[in-house]
Order: sequence, then C-alpha cells, then structure tokens
Amino acid sequence: MFEITKSDLAGRIGVLHSNHGKIETPAYVPVIHPVRQIIPAKKIREIGFDLVITNAYITMKKFGQNAIKRGIHDIINFDGAVMTDSGGYQVLEYGDVDVAPADMAEFEKGIMTDFAIPLDKPTGYGLSKKKAKSYVSQTLEVAKETLDNSSDNGQIWIGPIQGGEHQELVKNSTKNLVKYGFSMLALGSPVEFMESYEYALLASMIITAKKEMPDAIPLHLFGAGHPLTIPLAVALGCDTFDSASYVLYAKHDRYMEEDKTSRLADIRCFSCTCEVCTKFSPKEILSLESEEKISKIALHNLFAIKAEVDRVKESIHQGRLWEYVMKKMRAHPKLFETIDIFTKNSNYFVSTTPKFKERSIFLFSKEDQYRPEILAFKNTVQKFKTRKKIAVLTKNTTIRPAYLTNEYSILREKFKDSESIQFCFYNPFLGIIPLELSDMYPASHYEMPRKEFVPEDFPTFEKNWNIFFLKNNFNILYISKNDDFLKPFVKILPKGTKRKFF
Repeated sequence: MFEITKSDLAGRIGVLHSNHGKIETPAYVPVIHPVRQIIPAKKIREIGFDLVITNAYITMKKFGQNAIKRGIHDIINFDGAVMTDSGGYQVLEYGDVDVAPADMAEFEKGIMTDFAIPLDKPTGYGLSKKKAKSYVSQTLEVAKETLDNSSDNGQIWIGPIQGGEHQELVKNSTKNLVKYGFSMLALGSPVEFMESYEYALLASMIITAKKEMPDAIPLHLFGAGHPLTIPLAVALGCDTFDSASYVLYAKHDRYMEEDKTSRLADIRCFSCTCEVCTKFSPKEILSLESEEKISKIALHNLFAIKAEVDRVKESIHQGRLWEYVMKKMRAHPKLFETIDIFTKNSNYFVSTTPKFKERSIFLFSKEDQYRPEILAFKNTVQKFKTRKKIAVLTKNTTIRPAYLTNEYSILREKFKDSESIQFCFYNPFLGIIPLELSDMYPASHYEMPRKEFVPEDFPTFEKNWNIFFLKNNFNILYISKNDDFLKPFVKILPKGTKRKFF
C-alpha cells in the first residue's frame, strides 16, 4: 500500500496505492464540498492533485441511498482517489451527528471511497484529561468495530488518533490503532491547535504519534493547509494532510504567500506567476463579483499550496529539508518556538535521515548542532579509540579533508615523532574530528560562516569533548594558545591529561 523511496528528517517521498491510482507523498489533500464546490474537482485534478477529501456525512444527508448507486467519484466528478471524512468535523463543531458509527461505515463502503475514516469523537483542544480520555476510548471502540467489519474491496480504512494536548492519550490511541491493524493513521484535532498558534504542541503531538508507528504506516494530518505549516508537518513525519483553507481564506480575501497570508486589499503587485496572478491585478480581482472573486483567490491559494508541497519535496530530494524547515520556522514567532521541538527531539530524526548525502550541509546558527547528520557523525566519533598518548587539537582546516592540506603538513613538521601523535581537528557544530575520520561525511562536506562562536551555545560540543577524552587516555593535549573557543573545555579535561599550548 505504501512505498517509501526517499527520506530526510522524518519526511518521506513515497507512493500510496489506491483503487483509483497512485498518490505521491507528501501530498496535500484539498477538501471538496460534495454539494457546493467553488473550484470544480476536474480543475483540481488538472492542477496536479491526485487525492481529495470530501464529507461522507454531508453526502449522506444530501443524496441518501442514491449516493451508493452513483458512488462518491461520480457525485464530486473526480476520477482520482477520494478520501472521506465521516463527520468527525461536524462532531467537533456541533457536539454530535444524527447517524450511528456502524451506519456511517456501511455508507462509506457503499459509496466506494478509496480512503475511509470511521466516525470518531475528536478531542479538539482544551478538554480536561478525563473527558479527553473518554473521547479517545469511544473513538478506539468505534475504530476497532469498523475495521473488524470492513470488507476486502481495496478500500483503505484510516485509524483516527485522538488525545489533543494530552500526549499520554495520543500515545495510547496510536498504539491501539496500530495493534488493531490499521494500515494508515490520521492525527485528529490539529485545526484548533493551529488556530491558537500552538505549533509547538502540534509538533509534539505528531512526534508522540510517530514514535508508536511502524515506518510502513503513512500518517495523515487533518486540517493542515498553509504554506507555513506544510514543511513543519512533513519534516515531522506527516505524509498527507488536508484542509479547506484555500477556500476559507478566499472568502475573507486572504491571499496565501510562501511565508505569510496577506489581505488582497494590501497587495499592490503579485509576485506569483500562477494562471490567476499573471492575468489579473489585485485591484481587478477585488472588483469582481463575490463568487468569482472567491473562486480566483481560492484557485491562486491552491497553486500556492501546490508550489509549497513541491518545494518541500525538492528539499527532501536534495537532502536540504533541515535548512528549509529552519528558514520557514523564522517566518513567524510562534512557528519559531517549534525549533526547540527539533533540537530536543534530535535523535528522533537520526534513523530516517541519510548519513551520507550528495551535497554539503549548511551550518548557520547554534540550532544546527542538532542536525541528524551531525549527531550520526558524533556517534561514530564516540566509538573512536586510540592508544596514542599525545593529542594535538586545532580548528578544522579550510580545505577538507584535513590530511590533504598544508595546515596538516605544517602541524606534522611542528611536532616531532608525528606518527605517535593523535591529530584531531574540531568544529563547534561537529565537535572533535580525528584525522582518520576527517574525510567522513559531513566532516569535510559543510559550509559555515566565518565568525566566532560562543562556547556556551554548544552543549553538544561539551558532551562530545567529555566522551572523547574519557575514552582516550591522553597524557598531553596540545591546543593553540590563541584558541578562545577551546579554553572553557580545556578546564574540564580528565585528571592525568596535561594541557600544553603551541
């Protein structure tokens, strides 16, 4: 059902197989209204969206049993894959719906949706733990019953993860859905988190769920549809994500851009080159009749979302998702808070990030010491052990690897009996780099600014330093007398190791 072809951080390029074709992930899933759709589904397909989501509850209320005769693809006029929400959003908004979960499941089977979601009880944001726990229990009960009674007709049932901000409940919900045998999961209730700008909480929810999921199970995220949040969601491990944002924003004259949303009245010139922005000026769109105006803005918003998904995909292909996400997180102060989630959970990304890449990595600021490629390199250095008793440590060479440089040749000339000396280099981000590992990725495959860094900003360097010198029993460590960065670390050398300057 799901093939992974490439990964970076926890983001994956993959292929979802359905009864109506393949869907490349990460994929934005536009919300289609089964009755009042502003942009025709055929146009959405033409833009490049192979999977859409529509509401099975509204479909049932509008078309009844006739929907089963026609099928959901005919109703919304879409020949690609279709996902259906069973009414969970209506439950979240209004408290309940007048249909039993079992009846809704039968209806979703009958209309032959490709990806079906059981009628869950969303926890939303702000519920007490006790109440949220009861909602999780109810959702799990319905989900299990639905899956147990499903038929093998190629439909993919998606297990809805609930729990809200209560991480323990999210963990329990995910574990049980995996145990039940769902081949795809979806994280519920993030809309209220994003509306409250609680991006850090959302990031923690995603990581909590992903840690309980096998790699082979894709994760859908409800309600994520802005160019700012898409890179965050993908980097944390979401494979698909839906939203009606393209239309909802348009109804309020809100125009999506790469790093923000603008009121159309505040824009003088379009920088976008989509089919809307190249034909109309902001003033011309504002002068249109209401429905046509909404249609034009919504169409642009779809192009903006599609462009963002493509940028994220390309970042994964190029191995630059970390750089891209760090840049996007600086577009809004609340998003910036999620950087701490990346640094505190840095080990979460190590196994899914390639240890070796075709391109050098870029190192800008202290957050980059937590890059998974760097952590993987440090893990290798921690295993390094030598019998040599004298070490020489200096800044990493400008040209790399170090053993091919004039700087290393000069060091060898400076120290007699160089064969018995362990030469090491360092970088504030990478830590200590033994000569023998100086050509290993990324020790010789990075670019960084030529500036002085503050030792206190690099706790990972101190950890790396302590492990390296405890494991290797050097009698003497030589460092440059002009090296200010190393001075605080030299003070914490193990007993028995003398420091000397050159």
